[in-house]
Amino acid sequence: MSTLELIGWIGNTFVIISFLHNDTLKLRSYNLVGASAWLIYGIVANSYSIIFLNIVVISIQVVKITQIMRDRKKS
Repeated sequence: MSTLELIGWIGNTFVIISFLHNDTLKLRSYNLVGASAWLIYGIVANSYSIIFLNIVVISIQVVKITQIMRDRKKS
């Protein structure tokens, strides 16, 4: 198995795990790790569609995780 393929499988695993959580923070955190692995995959594979998608997903997850953490500190 190539390093690139391994990175893709790691990304897949984290994205799948993210959907198994009911806790929104855990879901978004696992998804962030998966999207980060897929971003690396896209960069190495020179796939602009994968790069674009995962930059968007990572950006959304960072914003949402920040909001969740801010809300938890308020309560």
